[in-house]
Amino acid sequence: MIAIDVGNTNIVFGIYSGKKLIKVFRVKTEKNKKKFKSQFHSFMQLNEKKILKSKNEICVLSSVVPSLNSIIGDYFLKNKVIFYIIDPKNLPMNIKINYKLNQIGSDRVANFAAIQSQKILNCIIIDFGTATTIDVIKNNEYNGGLIFPGISLSMNSLINNTELLKKSKIIKVNKIIANNTVSSIQSGFYFGYLYAINGILRQIINENKFRPKIYLTGGLGKIFKDKINFNPIYREHLTLEGIRVIGACI
Repeated sequence: MIAIDVGNTNIVFGIYSGKKLIKVFRVKTEKNKKKFKSQFHSFMQLNEKKILKSKNEICVLSSVVPSLNSIIGDYFLKNKVIFYIIDPKNLPMNIKINYKLNQIGSDRVANFAAIQSQKILNCIIIDFGTATTIDVIKNNEYNGGLIFPGISLSMNSLINNTELLKKSKIIKVNKIIANNTVSSIQSGFYFGYLYAINGILRQIINENKFRPKIYLTGGLGKIFKDKINFNPIYREHLTLEGIRVIGACI
């Protein structure tokens, strides 16, 4: 199976053999359709042997950039690959989602599907993407969550609206007080998001009166995993796994 996660910043391709993820490809998301079509076909020309060599018969797509879906779909259909787009309003599996189905991102649904497949009843999922999303699963039901700006998005906004500050690599920081501008930005973003997330987790747990497992996903999740409360589990490719789970039900 080919699992594709189209995000606002990156497109991630996961190649599965059964339940095993055997290869991951990543390309930047280009929202100009003409440019994206050229970029996508160039990318596929370079990688199609690796992506299609295992005679994958189905490609499953989760996308939060629907304007690009037809370009991706046309390519796979021309290569005689079944193409399926995840639609939260019409899922091939029985999962309970307490959210407006025409508003929930298919990536969040995929994350929930991955957790449900592991028989986890109570969970909070934190996805560090273009937006940071926090989703709550209680008693095996998706109960909603919250969205706030992602770390890289916030960094870009800060740099684009200031004259003297420059973009800094977001890294794990051990000391909160810094003595130069680069370190000050790194500390501000790292500890700002860390304490925001820990505070949100405490509030969710207090409101719901449960003891959930905490899952982190997304590239930047790894720099927070040792400092976030409640012993979180980091799964870099949780969304791809959820796409695979949904695809297996088709």
